[in-house]
Amino acid sequence: MKQRKQTLTIRILLSALFLLLLPTYAWEATAIVPVSESIKALPNKEPLPMVKLFRTIPKKTSTASDEPLFSFSVLSDVHVGAEDEDSQKRFRTALADHHLIRPDSKLMVLNGDLSNGNEADNRSLVSIMSEHTLPPVHATIGNHEYYGMWQTENGGQDTSKLNPNWTSQKAIDLFHQMFNYEKPYQELVMDDYHFLFLGGEFYRDVDPNVKEDAYLSTEQLAWLQEKLKVAATAAPNKPIFVFLHQPLVHTVDGSDQELGVVQHEELRAIVNAYPNVVFFSGHTHWNLETTKQIKQLEFLAVSSASVHEIWNSNNEPEGSAASQSIVVDVYTDRIVIQGREHSEKRWIEPAFVKRYGVE
Repeated sequence: MKQRKQTLTIRILLSALFLLLLPTYAWEATAIVPVSESIKALPNKEPLPMVKLFRTIPKKTSTASDEPLFSFSVLSDVHVGAEDEDSQKRFRTALADHHLIRPDSKLMVLNGDLSNGNEADNRSLVSIMSEHTLPPVHATIGNHEYYGMWQTENGGQDTSKLNPNWTSQKAIDLFHQMFNYEKPYQELVMDDYHFLFLGGEFYRDVDPNVKEDAYLSTEQLAWLQEKLKVAATAAPNKPIFVFLHQPLVHTVDGSDQELGVVQHEELRAIVNAYPNVVFFSGHTHWNLETTKQIKQLEFLAVSSASVHEIWNSNNEPEGSAASQSIVVDVYTDRIVIQGREHSEKRWIEPAFVKRYGVE
């Protein structure tokens, strides 16, 4: 009897000790290794751990029309270079500024031209991101993600001839490694809102006529059409957010400088059928403050300018410190889009308001 009591006492003590330590073990099992450490430990050929960088923001339950359900930011053309200190500084400034103005942002979109498409540049990009507190990040592939095509043996660039040791598929694979993607296009459904990310599927090594435009396959266009149909049916009074690095031609200012999308007529016909589409692009770098970068067409066209370098209406670099991107606040009945000038930490006025579900 005495032995049974001792055994029972020991079991109770062990159970109490287990319960006391359980929170510690549970935290350790789900804790994320600091990204700076995980990057340093990576062999050169291992995928970059982008998917481990970010925190999760809980869904808001409030439906008050004066309070946004959530916010997200769109940055494009950051052009981070491993040897380009100015590009790194501008990207750091933009990330810090976005955290300052929207610390509870639920999403950050990098809408193409993240780097020049080589591993050294991409590692610089990821390293800078690891220094900041960020929401989940999604990205689209831009034309510069294919620029390993112009890389020379000494690490420079020569746009007069293609690099025989590089291909479109290698560029896509490198991009996919950062974001754990399987295709250049994907969908995110967040709080019942649909985000559709498109991307050019090859570059000039496959077809010289592609130039700097996005080539969208028949499969991608069919995928987009189906996703838009589903989104519009599920929530007819909600915006549908579509992202592509290159703008559709003749939409925002600066979009008529080149074709932008090889299949622009097919893509335009698809999005024209869905008035709730908000089509985000980058690529042109045109100034949010001095040119018209939000236009209401059959859909809403929106450009995010450039974090790296701003261009004027003559399609020339301004040579200024200006660095711009946008913030989107999503309400129950509207979205509010506002430009941000990161070099001066100020808003670009006025904000643009688009209402939904209102007759």
